[in-house]
Amino acid sequence: MLAVAVDRVREQGLRLDYANIELEDLIRAAGVPRSTVFRIWPDRVAFVADLVRALFEADAGFETGFDGETLLALERAVAAQRDADTISPQAREAALRDAVRIAVTHNIVAVESSVAWRAYKTMSAALASGDAVPGGEGIRAMLSDIEDRYLDRMAQMYQGLNSAFGLRMRDGVTARDLALAIVAMVDGISDHRRINPEMVDAPRVVAFGPEGTREWHLAGMAVYGIYAAFTESVD
Repeated sequence: MLAVAVDRVREQGLRLDYANIELEDLIRAAGVPRSTVFRIWPDRVAFVADLVRALFEADAGFETGFDGETLLALERAVAAQRDADTISPQAREAALRDAVRIAVTHNIVAVESSVAWRAYKTMSAALASGDAVPGGEGIRAMLSDIEDRYLDRMAQMYQGLNSAFGLRMRDGVTARDLALAIVAMVDGISDHRRINPEMVDAPRVVAFGPEGTREWHLAGMAVYGIYAAFTESVD
């Protein structure tokens, strides 16, 4: 049942009213016993909750915090710092900026193509609409659990970046606060990107340091600004 539903969401997306996730239709498509299905999932809402969990848990980016290409870019940046015998704080800052610039430019597009992320956005929009959402409180609790797990992974990732680039969290904020702020920003940028991708994706040519001007995606600039506000050098 879940495999058939995952394929359907990949093809059609998840509709706000879950209209394309009908249990009777899925039972026929999956060829499974009806009585067993309703013993496991008493209604469609219970099934949709498990379906969204399955979508996230099947997404490698959920476990690692980033898609594969973004993660590789960050790992290369971290490895370069660890392999350097001596490196100045200014050089570390420049390397962090370049890592953020490259990684976020790719990740903002990868997020949009993630089936799990699109399903998450659909259910979030349904809750935010103010309409009567089937199983609203249960869906809210499920999304909260997914967010908590994702933020924990991201916080661990940022702690690793801090260690590699000679940074620490400023007093009063945690790596989880940093993760939440960045996720919220990416969430908002993604909304605007769906409406007007040309405006959001147009490169900005900016100089943030002695390395000179670089092309930045708007999301990369925002992530770097948040990172700089939440962290400080250990030197």
